[in-house]
Amino acid sequence: MLSRGRWKVIALFVVLLLGFALGIWGSYRAVYPEKGVHRVAAVFQARADDTTILIQHEAAPALAMGSMELMSFDVESKALLDQAGLKPGDRVRLTIRQIPHGLIVVKIDRIQ
Repeated sequence: MLSRGRWKVIALFVVLLLGFALGIWGSYRAVYPEKGVHRVAAVFQARADDTTILIQHEAAPALAMGSMELMSFDVESKALLDQAGLKPGDRVRLTIRQIPHGLIVVKIDRIQ
């Protein structure tokens, strides 16, 4: 029979293990929110037209893309891009959805 002190140690270990697992899961979901959706950190460079942006982005291994100095992305709507109110040099986190003919930005968040 285990002593009361050992049960406390086992319970503490289980709680810590669950906390660690939830932390890893949260980090994973931050990058891969759902199937076919990815998040990419980037620096906004310019607006190419009403629904296209030019960015410098970090590596996105899930998309098999290394970091790029300049890449264009289509944005889901003009309203989404207008609402973001981006200026050149703004750091952003883009939520990107894979669609049959490429990638499209569905959410834009400014980051510090």
